[in-house]
Amino acid sequence: MQQSFQIKVLIAHSDPLLSAGLSAALSMRTDFKVAVYDPERGISHSWVGELCSPDVVVADYDSGLRLMRLKRTSADRTLILTDNDSQKKIYDALAQGVGGYLLPGCSLEDLMRSIRSMHVGGMALDPLVARRIAERTMQEALTRREEEILALITSGLTNKAIALKLKVTVGTVKSHVRSIFRKLDAGNRTQAVAIARGRGIVRDEPKYSRISADRNIGFADDRPQ
Repeated sequence: MQQSFQIKVLIAHSDPLLSAGLSAALSMRTDFKVAVYDPERGISHSWVGELCSPDVVVADYDSGLRLMRLKRTSADRTLILTDNDSQKKIYDALAQGVGGYLLPGCSLEDLMRSIRSMHVGGMALDPLVARRIAERTMQEALTRREEEILALITSGLTNKAIALKLKVTVGTVKSHVRSIFRKLDAGNRTQAVAIARGRGIVRDEPKYSRISADRNIGFADDRPQ
């Protein structure tokens, strides 16, 4: 028998195949009323007039945060479904108030359970996401200067090259590098970069030139001392 209420779900995922699959799967359940958002074509459903008030929005990372910025959905009604398990991305999204964060490995039942939970004011977190949050709370944050130096390390600069670029002494750079190693629990520069990329602290693509002032390329200066 048809239920007396339906949860209005707006799918705003950048992957059209995933969006179509989610729409088809959720539409088969009587307690969901589904619409698909396409930035180019608009809304593909008769309840387009109700777009201003979907109960839950299922979106990829960028689309979800963009709709939140545009005030097309409230944060607590936004369920992020993404393969990005970066600790920083997760933390930033949750800091903005998103109500759910799931990874593609979740089952359809997990997704539906999450949507229903968020509809009544709950939160929905993938187990791996919850673990990332717990890990972050136990970690000591890098300072802004340490993040800057870590980005330069990622681009392959030596301590000497970093000191020249930042106009500080080599000793100051070594002190920061030691602190970075300690906070990341890394034994050398290569490990520090790998850990930082895994946590989303630095970009995969370095924003500085890889050629250092003394023409060394890569992690030639692997120890801070």
